[in-house]
Amino acid sequence: MTAMTERPEPTPTYRPEQLAAAFDRVMNSRDWKAPILAMIPTGERPLVERAVIWFTDTAPVFSPIPGDAHRLLVSAPGYRIGSGGTAG
Repeated sequence: MTAMTERPEPTPTYRPEQLAAAFDRVMNSRDWKAPILAMIPTGERPLVERAVIWFTDTAPVFSPIPGDAHRLLVSAPGYRIGSGGTAG
């Protein structure tokens, strides 16, 4: 298959309350517009990715945590840096 004929993976659809709860777990508790830096369970990656994109309009980066195969470090510039913030 070439890139032109491959079907993209379906994007899961999440309810607004699921996105909000996921974002609450990773946002800066003092300033929701601030950059994001949090640890999450590996299985939450798809939901957290959609939540961060939805609330900040920035792309999160997921990094493995050495010695912990069940958790990821998630970081993102945050809303203030995204196109919706004052810097963008």
